[in-house]
Amino acid sequence: MITRHVRSGITWVDMESPTRQELDDVIAEFGIDPRIEEEIISPTPYPVVVDTENYVYLVLHFPTTDPNGGAKSQEIDFIAGKHFLITCRYELITTIHSLHKVFESEELLGIGGKRKPSNADLIERVLRHLYSAISEEAEQFARMLERIEEDIFSGRERATVRSISLVGRVLLRFDTTLARHTEPLKEFLKQLSSPVFFGKSFEEHAAHIEAEHTHAITIVTSYREVAAELRETNDSILSTLQNEIIQRLTVVTFAAVPLTIIAGLFGMNISGIPLANSSHGFFVVVGLMVITVLVLITYFKAKKWI
Repeated sequence: MITRHVRSGITWVDMESPTRQELDDVIAEFGIDPRIEEEIISPTPYPVVVDTENYVYLVLHFPTTDPNGGAKSQEIDFIAGKHFLITCRYELITTIHSLHKVFESEELLGIGGKRKPSNADLIERVLRHLYSAISEEAEQFARMLERIEEDIFSGRERATVRSISLVGRVLLRFDTTLARHTEPLKEFLKQLSSPVFFGKSFEEHAAHIEAEHTHAITIVTSYREVAAELRETNDSILSTLQNEIIQRLTVVTFAAVPLTIIAGLFGMNISGIPLANSSHGFFVVVGLMVITVLVLITYFKAKKWI
C-alpha cells in the first residue's frame, strides 16, 4: 500500500509492504539507484546510511512493545531528497499511520497551503513524531513500575519477580535499539545540513530531531534504572523473608532437641527409670517438657530470635 502526500511541491511517499512493481515505480519516479531498492527489499539487521548527490538513504529500527509480551524492532527505510521523502516498511507502524491521519486532516482544512512547509520541515516532523511516540510508549512503563512497587511493599514480592523481569527486558531492548541510532542519525542529519541539500538552514531542524532522540533515550534509561532498583529491593525483601523462615525453622529444630532427649531418657527400657512405676509419671514428664519449651521460648524472645 502506498500513501502519498503532496504539499507545496514537497512529496512524502510512504510504502507499507509494497509489491515489487509498486517499489519499482517509486524508485523509477524519483531516480533512486536500483541497489537501494535491493536494500529496501531485504531486511537490514543494523542501521545504514548511504549518501549520494541527490538523496540520503537511512535505515533505522524503532523499538515497540510486542502484544504477546516483550519488545520488537520495526525497520523503516528513509530516502530523503531536496523535494521528497520516501519511507518504506513491511509491517503496520501505528505512529506512521496516525501521522497520515494528521496530514489528511490538515489537507482537508487547507493548513498545508498556508504554511508552505519545506522538505526539511517534513523530515523533522516525521522523525520527531517517531521518537515522541517511543517516549510516550516508555511512559507506560512508569505506571507499570508504580504497580510493581505497590506489590512489592504489600506482601506480593514473589508475584512481582516475573513482572520486574519483563519490564527490565523490554526497557533493555528499547535502550539498546535507540542507542544504535546515535551515529547513523548524526551522519544522516550532517549530510542533509551540507550545501548539497539544505545547508545551514537545516541545522535547527537537526537539533530538534537529535533533542527528541536524546529525550527518548533519557526516559528509557531512567526507567531502566528504576526497574533495576526495584529488582534489587525485591530481591532484598525476598532474601530477608527467606532468612526469617530459616531462622524460625532453626529455632524450632533447636527447641525440639531437649524434648527429644527427655522423651528418650524416660522411654528407655531399663530398670531404675524415675517415675516409671508412678501413676503420675506421664503427667510429670509432659509437664517437664512444657516447662522446658516455655523456658526456651522466653530465652529466644530475650535474644530476639523470634
